[in-house]
Amino acid sequence: MRLYYFPDACSLVINIALRAAEMRFELIEVDYVTRRLRDGSDFSRINPMAYVPALQLSDRRCLTEVIAIIDWIDFAAPEAGLLGAQGTHKRQEAMTWLAFVGTEIHKSFSPLFRRDTPHEFLEPGQRHLEQRLTVVERNLSEQSFLCADTHTAADYYLYVISRWMGDAGLSTRDWPAIRAHAARIESLGFVQDALASDIR
Repeated sequence: MRLYYFPDACSLVINIALRAAEMRFELIEVDYVTRRLRDGSDFSRINPMAYVPALQLSDRRCLTEVIAIIDWIDFAAPEAGLLGAQGTHKRQEAMTWLAFVGTEIHKSFSPLFRRDTPHEFLEPGQRHLEQRLTVVERNLSEQSFLCADTHTAADYYLYVISRWMGDAGLSTRDWPAIRAHAARIESLGFVQDALASDIR
């Protein structure tokens, strides 16, 4: 398998999940600006949308989108507990948080990072993001992880996204539960391994 990534992007979620599931894979960096690989080839030939994460399987199929890839990893390695067993409350809760982080938080960051975002959108956009983070902060103020006492792929996704807060003008000091959660996730050995590999 090959995982195509940008450093410190959401592809880090998949890097972490693959390591949590003890699955072997090769990391291939994509240039963020040119969307080319180190050998000069065009990344869009692998993923026509030209963004990450993209997980190319041994049969050459290419999986995209964080939630879809997590589902595939969980099916291939259910013992890793990325989402919980089919039909259980834990899985439903994990999927809910995975979707919330992906659609309500991740996508709220995106326009704040784009140079072409109209200036008048930035302040209301940041307020929108803060409202979504407040939901997470309240939850984590009462428990260690998004789904109570065990970490899931949703926690890995939140951890990666929370690393972007400073770039969006948010101080983690104002979000103590999210900051503590990030420290718990970052202390995991396979997360440390993923961080060490997610470099230029």
